[in-house]
Amino acid sequence: MRIAAGKVILDFYNNDNLSLKHRKLEEVCTVLRRKFNLSALEIADLDELERCVIGFAAVIPDTWKDQSARSFLEKVTNTIDETSVARVMSEDCEIIEF
Repeated sequence: MRIAAGKVILDFYNNDNLSLKHRKLEEVCTVLRRKFNLSALEIADLDELERCVIGFAAVIPDTWKDQSARSFLEKVTNTIDETSVARVMSEDCEIIEF
């Protein structure tokens, strides 16, 4: 079994509404959960107005090859880029053998 895990840091430039930021992030996480059947949540900088961190994790079947797992991670990060209302500052993804 393998676990795919990632962290994406987003920049909400000139944001002054914390509740709006949380609503937008929840929408992004809901899209990820529905589209990819994974866990996604805002994991850090909860009270920062202009910055947030989304973490996600999914179990990867043993039948998937490394290329399929990497492609899965790329699709997840691309979806965050497309659906997010904030600029992506950093993406860090990893596949862990368990």
